[in-house]
Amino acid sequence: MRSERVRPHVYERILVPTDGSTGTAHVAMQALDLAEQYDSTVYVLHVVDETASSLLEATGSENELEEQGERAVERIERMAQVHGVDTVTEIRTGDPASGIIDYAEETEADLIVAGTHGRSGVQRRLIGSVAERLVRHATCPVMTVRLPESDETVTDEADARELAEEALAQSDRGDGEITGVERQVSVWVVDIESDEGESLVAYIDPVTQRTSLVARH
Repeated sequence: MRSERVRPHVYERILVPTDGSTGTAHVAMQALDLAEQYDSTVYVLHVVDETASSLLEATGSENELEEQGERAVERIERMAQVHGVDTVTEIRTGDPASGIIDYAEETEADLIVAGTHGRSGVQRRLIGSVAERLVRHATCPVMTVRLPESDETVTDEADARELAEEALAQSDRGDGEITGVERQVSVWVVDIESDEGESLVAYIDPVTQRTSLVARH
């Protein structure tokens, strides 16, 4: 009796809810890695917490929540552009968990990638509890990612070397040897000597992983 071959699941639409918390770049990177693998579209959603918005309405600060949401969504959108991933963005107001679940169903998302904690203070709506509700009630799989204390996704020399090597391989400058890696205030700097005798420098954004390869003068 011949058995049926089960095809691996393909994630065509990946939903990333974001509240702009520190560490959400790591959540985005998980989603972007999958999107690159499956040629997926990433849907980026921010739900303005209606409870927090009501609390801030009396002070006239509710617009700050929308502005923060816009910045959070735009940040992931920029990261996606660096990695060549298509995105769709959305900002809504309501209960975060319900809003995410509703949007996932509307977009027919194949996967939700969510962080496990969120903001603090008056705007706080602990993403851990939201993630728990997503796992229980979403109709698609949910991947939860524990958020670190930093947004940096390039955290050590090995990561910087790998990205510099990839940038060199994708360029028209031939092969080369990495001669130095330095972590500066807001950028990784990788020195490269090409096989053609050209001195190059790769500048790597530690959050988005954007890599610029230029000749050293």
